[in-house]
Amino acid sequence: MAARHEEFCASPPISFSGVYQGTTMNSILKKAMCWSAAMGLLAFTGCKQQGGREARYEKPIPVTTPLPQKSPEPAAPLPPPTSVEVAGVLSRVFADDLRLASSAQALFIAGDFNGDDSQDLAMIVRPAPGKLEDINSELANWIIQDADVFFVPPSGQHVVTVPKITAAKVMEGETVLAVVHGYGRQGWRNPDARQGYLVKHAAATFLSLGPSIAEKSIRQMHLPVRTEIIYELRNKKRGFLFWTGQAYAWHPSEG
Repeated sequence: MAARHEEFCASPPISFSGVYQGTTMNSILKKAMCWSAAMGLLAFTGCKQQGGREARYEKPIPVTTPLPQKSPEPAAPLPPPTSVEVAGVLSRVFADDLRLASSAQALFIAGDFNGDDSQDLAMIVRPAPGKLEDINSELANWIIQDADVFFVPPSGQHVVTVPKITAAKVMEGETVLAVVHGYGRQGWRNPDARQGYLVKHAAATFLSLGPSIAEKSIRQMHLPVRTEIIYELRNKKRGFLFWTGQAYAWHPSEG
């Protein structure tokens, strides 16, 4: 027993500090290796991404010269109206309530009278026999106006009192101007063109067409659109028929 005790006591003591130090060193070493590997991976990834971005930025942008755009070709001028076409339009819009007036002078003329870039048609007509009531009916699909009674709001005024205008009526045997507003490129020939006006005191001798802006009196009115006006000879006096933006009106020529 004494020998075993001495042998045990003689054995070298275990150093816990050495075990702890070894374990700590191994742990630190492993962490350092992991940290180095992670940093290397990040550096590699960053370089790769940076290289990719640089490649995208450095890629030359192709410069191309745009091809010249062709401007839209203007619509071909429409042929002048014929008597057959005019009779068809008159029937389409006004049914059998009107007839072309019998006269040696020109009975119809085409132009852009309301400034919507679509050709309109004006015709000198008379009421058909027995149709006067239908023509003046409140349910008729057209508007009756008097070219001598119109109102153009003065420019520069924000508040305007519109005078009351008595509704016009077509009289028996009276010659009036029937106007059909066109629609689209076909103008008055378009089957959908059905907006009609009957204008009193406007059925006169057609002289020519002209731009509305050419007349000083119209320029002073500051009308909303530029139109074509019909120069006429009415009761031996020269004047022109123009669109006010709401109605047709007749104005004597200056001079």
